[in-house]
Amino acid sequence: MNDHFSVRGLELHSYYAWDYEWIIGCLDFMKRERMNTLVLHRNDFVDLIIYPGKYFGCRKEHYRSIFERYSEIFRTLYKYTPTRRSSPYQRRAFLKRVLSEAARRGIQVYIENKELYFPEIILEFHPELVKDGHICATDPFFLEFTRVKFMEFFEEFPECAGIITSLATGESKVSIKSNRCTCERCRSTSREKWFHDVLMAMYEPIHEAGRTLIVRDFVFDSKSQKEIASVMENLPEDVVISLKNTPHDYYPTFPINRRIGDVGAHRQWIEFDAMGQYFGWGVGIADIMEDYRRRFADALEKGAEGFVIRTDWESLDGHTVFRTPNLVNLYSASALSLDVKASADGIYSHFLECEDYFRKGISREEKDRIVEWFMDLMSRTWPITRRTVFVQDAVFSDSSLMPISYEHAFWLSEEKNSIADWVPEKAGVLSPERECVRRIVDEKREALSLAESALELVMSGNPGLREDRYQDLVDRFRIQLLYVELFSLVTRTLAYARYLKETKEERDGFYLETQKELSACLGELDEMEARLRRFSEETSFHPHTIYTLLDADRVSCLRENIAAMHLV
Repeated sequence: MNDHFSVRGLELHSYYAWDYEWIIGCLDFMKRERMNTLVLHRNDFVDLIIYPGKYFGCRKEHYRSIFERYSEIFRTLYKYTPTRRSSPYQRRAFLKRVLSEAARRGIQVYIENKELYFPEIILEFHPELVKDGHICATDPFFLEFTRVKFMEFFEEFPECAGIITSLATGESKVSIKSNRCTCERCRSTSREKWFHDVLMAMYEPIHEAGRTLIVRDFVFDSKSQKEIASVMENLPEDVVISLKNTPHDYYPTFPINRRIGDVGAHRQWIEFDAMGQYFGWGVGIADIMEDYRRRFADALEKGAEGFVIRTDWESLDGHTVFRTPNLVNLYSASALSLDVKASADGIYSHFLECEDYFRKGISREEKDRIVEWFMDLMSRTWPITRRTVFVQDAVFSDSSLMPISYEHAFWLSEEKNSIADWVPEKAGVLSPERECVRRIVDEKREALSLAESALELVMSGNPGLREDRYQDLVDRFRIQLLYVELFSLVTRTLAYARYLKETKEERDGFYLETQKELSACLGELDEMEARLRRFSEETSFHPHTIYTLLDADRVSCLRENIAAMHLV
């Protein structure tokens, strides 16, 4: 059993993965917090930074640098892809500098993507890759292209520690998971064979460069998990297996990923989220320190050597944990990765000190009282958010956004993000039965009560924080209460609507009372829409994503959808 993680990683997505000043700031944070691995996650990262030269006319296989390749192919590049002609070698300078600055701080850098990816011009060069209008995922060309791509990448960037990839999500440009080609080869190729062939096409040049391939078992259902697991077991032993801490995605209400500790002789990393794609984005505040502590201990007991925590999300440009109260999650994760028994008060004290929360000139005793107050406050946040965006632990949001229709809500909960796939006894938590409706309504009332109590605590008086920091906390907890009110109303509306539409129970007094409740909810949705429009017009909060989660147009869309069902 490991007593701490030897690999302690911080993950950046999309725009942040190309923002040099942001990356330098993160590297400084990592050095201070003793994190040692930076992950730059963007699906097309490698494709944006190499050509590869072979497909534009390079005469040799190996070159000393991208400039030698470019000297042979610049005319072809300008003819076929002029806007891409110079960008790879300019990005080369960016990554070289990032790798150098990271090395100075003792930090290794990995690139993460989802395969297969390639530049669009490749389809013009190889039109046979498209059959009946669909890209053929099983064409052998893609295996050759993948080998060439990573061979050139590591010739150019030998300082890079390795590649992290996932194949089983269907979120890449081409994948057997989302393959729409119906050629004979595609019909006869198993997913397992495709996964294995693509992974080995990646592994060979990465291994030859003396670097590491990390394969993620990021999947959306238990069937896909079994498919990719069977492939992973047969990969070379120096391939690292990376697993989300929960199955499917970052849902803190879901159980521990059962694959952790079941990866054969492979080393394993465990992935976590600090920002909260599925737990409020830090707008619905969620301090999940104790969840980390429990899951870290489990992962270490099962032999995990590394953890990676992401700070943002590829589908949410301009948003990051560094700009929300959920930043405390990053501090707790970094501390617990070194010592899973690290004290909560020590972590909070360090966070408040480093983020400059304390009023100048106060004593150690005063700081201790503030830490105690802050611990009390933050410990209330996850119980609120858990009861807001989840329903009896089932996912009831579109990545923390409210559903926009009846069909959308239950597709999200019972198909796309089903907890029942992993916890069968949860299958009926949204059933159109009166006891289920009562539990849902009670849960939302409790969320509101808890959110009101947390706001009361914040507003009871500044315990000694810098005034601007204190005012920001007041604003954040006010916004959180509005977010909880919105979700409570939306969830109750949908629960009532489903009961009226689908129940097989007797249409007695409860049914008539539910009609009255739904009618009232439709009126409240009108009021909520108006309230959110005023909120948008009269406030100027940062980050802008506050207004994404509190979007009046989403409320309008849902209200019209439910009203059109004519249930009342």
